[in-house]
Amino acid sequence: MAIDFYNAGMNAYENKKYQEAYHYLIQNDTDARCAFALAVMYYNGEGVERNFKQSTHYYSVAADAGIIPAQVSAGFAYANAMGVPENFEKAVHYLKMASEVGEASAKVTLAEIYAMGKAGGSRKEAAKLIREVLSFSNSEEAMDVYNKYELNKA
Repeated sequence: MAIDFYNAGMNAYENKKYQEAYHYLIQNDTDARCAFALAVMYYNGEGVERNFKQSTHYYSVAADAGIIPAQVSAGFAYANAMGVPENFEKAVHYLKMASEVGEASAKVTLAEIYAMGKAGGSRKEAAKLIREVLSFSNSEEAMDVYNKYELNKA
């Protein structure tokens, strides 16, 4: 019977056996679930040396496979140059995927990119995204972006 590297890795991870978890997960690192778990481990420095470049790589693998939290994290990483060069186009690529399914944090980060006039975005688009988030939550992050970029005037 073949080893289920994801489940073996996650069992070890949940028991805080991070190096053992890494050993299992890395063996199937093209699997989106394993990639996402590896991204988190590299981001937090659990069982491996903290490495934002590796974290962003694995977030991107998982994001491309449709894992929404990975899309948010990959977008944030590219927008904030976390282990990779700042790349607003890549950030928008990932953030749009997550925002299209209603992910509020993706909408806020995407709105900030647009409010800065990056990646072809506009203040009008930024204001629309922030208003969507504020229509169903009291997000402090959304209000911060709304006020910082004076999106009430967009």
